[in-house]
Amino acid sequence: MHFHNRAETRGFFMPGLAVGQALGQAPQMSPSFHLRLVIAFCLFTVMPGMSASDASLKTALTFYASFDKGTDADLAKGDKRLHTLVDKQPKAGNHTENMTRLAKGKGLNGDALLFTKRNAKWLFYDGAKNFEFKNKDWSGTLSFWMKVDPINELDPGYVDPIQVTPFTWNNASFFVDFDKGGNPRSFRLGAFADKPVWNPENKDVREAQRPLVPAKSSPFSKDKWTHVAFTWERFNTGKKDGVSTLYLNGKKEGSITGWNQQFSWAGKSHRILIGLNYMGLFDDLACFNRALSVNELRSIHGDKSALDNLLK
Repeated sequence: MHFHNRAETRGFFMPGLAVGQALGQAPQMSPSFHLRLVIAFCLFTVMPGMSASDASLKTALTFYASFDKGTDADLAKGDKRLHTLVDKQPKAGNHTENMTRLAKGKGLNGDALLFTKRNAKWLFYDGAKNFEFKNKDWSGTLSFWMKVDPINELDPGYVDPIQVTPFTWNNASFFVDFDKGGNPRSFRLGAFADKPVWNPENKDVREAQRPLVPAKSSPFSKDKWTHVAFTWERFNTGKKDGVSTLYLNGKKEGSITGWNQQFSWAGKSHRILIGLNYMGLFDDLACFNRALSVNELRSIHGDKSALDNLLK
């Protein structure tokens, strides 16, 4: 991986897209315990018929695109529309000349998004409110599914099924990628803080010294779906205590630790870029405003209708 040519094969984009009262302490009850009781009560009363765990997931869900009814998100706290970068400018809708298209009946529960060409125009969703950002003590989760044979279906070169940033791949950015070659092709999570923070000398840093973690397993296949998720916790604390963890099929694959994860996104337009240089099926993209537990991620992997059922 080399910095001088990475932008040609990897992600960058042009910016342009732009409760209530304090709880009193009950006798012999701490404020935090009192608050937890109130939240639990609300979950059961506001969302009847749901389990507490499902209600908690639904409360945390900020974005969900099933691709079963088109490319607009089923749930979005912000803009629900898919966009295409056309001549580096955002244009609402899918304008990839059918290189990327809906595949009827090929998804987890209905349709899916099919990427067919490495050089297809880039697609994204606006990140504002959909991929919730916080200036202090930030955490969250991104989840999606892929069906792909990395050895036989992907062209050589870096492949980023997901990248989220207002800048470029190595500056205040999350991504998961397949390495440019190898058998099996390494699948990694990257959580790169502001470049002046993680690479203050702006030098060519060896991969082993970058905020990257490779998956320990390679479950990807053209015949079965693989669930991919990553979480992050304690970002934007000013300390080297941030943690970002990669999961495949509900199993922890590794974590990025020991970094000051400062992401200066305030006032910037971050985007959820999907399928960069990717060729394969993609489905059920979801974002949450907290780090999900391993049990919650296992439940999503174990029930392919889990997220869809939250909206019923």
